[in-house]
Amino acid sequence: MLDIKAQDVLPLKAKEDPRAPVLGRVQNMSKGGICFLSQQPISKSSLLLCEIGVGDFPVAIPSLLQVRWTRKQNLEAESYLSGLKFLFSLPQ
Repeated sequence: MLDIKAQDVLPLKAKEDPRAPVLGRVQNMSKGGICFLSQQPISKSSLLLCEIGVGDFPVAIPSLLQVRWTRKQNLEAESYLSGLKFLFSLPQ
């Protein structure tokens, strides 16, 4: 199971304080992005610095992603699915 901690990336001269990180789980992953389940919505087009944790491995994988969409789930109270797009990928 893959856990994610996602933090907004703010402009250098931003006057607002950063929000608390959003915690969640990967529902599925492809080379283009991640479907992410969380307990709070994430604004569309937000830029996120994500740390993807793999099981009990002591180091998380840092990734830069952009929110493409978010929608509320009807199955669980206060759960949201978000589509996140990887902004950098390795050449093939």
